Amino acid sequence: MKKRTDLRTTIDQFIMLGGVALIVAPVTILNDSLVLLAFVLLGISMIAVGVWNLGSQLLPDRRVFTGLRQEVERFIDLVRRLNAHAMAENVALMEEARAAMHESVDRMFGMAGEPDQLVAGRAEGS
Repeated sequence: MKKRTDLRTTIDQFIMLGGVALIVAPVTILNDSLVLLAFVLLGISMIAVGVWNLGSQLLPDRRVFTGLRQEVERFIDLVRRLNAHAMAENVALMEEARAAMHESVDRMFGMAGEPDQLVAGRAEGS
């Protein structure tokens, strides 16, 4: 499976590369130790910002259907649970997972096309 690089990842990578350039270039060019120290500290700060993915947080979240997305993630967790129960050959727990999956699909059906609805089960910690 090919890893997809999005704009947020690219921004963080450019910030890190800019930080490296701010460290390497002045070291090879400048003789003044205070100016050099300032560039090195700025470069290290930029690398830290890139590593911690802080640059990408400047962009707004583009997801509109956050509730639906949360419910889909919950459904994926239910699929994992179903598979674990199937591997353990626990039919009773498989049936419980099936019922929970049906309820999840019903919630997704109700949320489709409705922006920014929170999932009640997710907010309660399930």
